[in-house]
Amino acid sequence: PGKRPLMREMAEKEAEAASTDIEDKTNRILKEVKTVYFEISHVYRAREVTQRNKQIFETLAKIAETRYATGEGIQQDVLKAHVQISQMADELIMLNQKGVALEAKLCSLLNRPQGWPTGEPEELIYGRFTFTLGALQTTALDSNPTLKAMKTMIEAKEKAHGLAKLEYYPDFRVRFAYGQRDDYPDGRERMNMLTGMVEMNIPIFFESKQSRKVAETLAEIQTFQAQYGAMKNEIFYMIASMASMVQRTERQLELYKTGIIPQASIQLKSALSAYTVNKVDFMTLLDSQMTLYRYELEYHQALTEYEKNLASLEAAVGKRFLR
Repeated sequence: PGKRPLMREMAEKEAEAASTDIEDKTNRILKEVKTVYFEISHVYRAREVTQRNKQIFETLAKIAETRYATGEGIQQDVLKAHVQISQMADELIMLNQKGVALEAKLCSLLNRPQGWPTGEPEELIYGRFTFTLGALQTTALDSNPTLKAMKTMIEAKEKAHGLAKLEYYPDFRVRFAYGQRDDYPDGRERMNMLTGMVEMNIPIFFESKQSRKVAETLAEIQTFQAQYGAMKNEIFYMIASMASMVQRTERQLELYKTGIIPQASIQLKSALSAYTVNKVDFMTLLDSQMTLYRYELEYHQALTEYEKNLASLEAAVGKRFLR
């Protein structure tokens, strides 16, 4: 008595542990889809920034050509401007190629035919994600698919251990049989037959069989508990590492938005004003424009990395964040 319920519960726990594989794969695919989507968004934004700055450099090149033609500038300024324009044209070619490759990867992840129109991603808008490391790690204990599967397997092994203990007790089997008999040759009626039987197996060799099974299942529980502890520590480390990267990127984004880019814009305006009255040379103006261009690209790259880190953090915790 009690063995069949334990066998059923053990099978249910094993099936539950196996079903978490689907959840784990779902989380991984979601992470990959988000990562590719954010990279595509970065390609679009980088292309916009590069195209806009290329047009600015073309305007600067015309100014340099005009000043050179009137004897107020030098040929080196013109050549330098055209070199920057050529570099940006090359950058646009590479961005276009990268965008095609990323869109093909997104189609593959979404199980869409190649060439399926993905459309232009929405521009990423920075939104601060408030969290505490302890809360994320506590959530992971209940939500991370790997930890859930290992915890369920421990419960399944505990059921197996309880089942092994019940093997010390005998199994009972009760049988009933009904036999219908033909009448005698002379016509007399013969009584039908009803028989019953009770069987019981006695575990005589429990030291060599049942005791070893109990020890085996106990060792399996301890093994899974040790593996669970190691995996929990590893996932906690991953969450701490990713949370640290998210916080670092948050500080970078705040610095770009409130300090670096506005200051670079002011510097460019100042250089442009000074150049028009011949107080600075063309190279200084060009350098100021390139600096702003580089910072704009770095800001979009940092924003992309921020969203990718959050996607990785979601996969590690096993739960989507609401922002």
